[in-house]
Amino acid sequence: MFVPFLIMLREGLEAALIVSLIASYLKRTQRGRWIGVMWIGVLFAAALCLGLGIFINETTGEFPQKEQELFEGIVAVIAVVILTWMVFWMRKVSRNVKVQLEQAVD
Repeated sequence: MFVPFLIMLREGLEAALIVSLIASYLKRTQRGRWIGVMWIGVLFAAALCLGLGIFINETTGEFPQKEQELFEGIVAVIAVVILTWMVFWMRKVSRNVKVQLEQAVD
């Protein structure tokens, strides 16, 4: 139970960092009126994640033990593939990330 807590704590801190970067950029570029919209997006994303988590927990909780383990293994492999792809992608575009993020927010 402690390891999932640490993972969720880390993910929450990363999300808070991203939100604070977007908020500071909006304030710095005199677009403070969009902060409310940003928070609506944050709340929507949190509600979506919570709903998806409850759905997955309720549906996979009914699986027999072997199917639960298979499901967890498949999800773990998918997570590894996504994270590995993201590491290589970040390495490729790391020089332009700040410029791209600011242009995307504009």
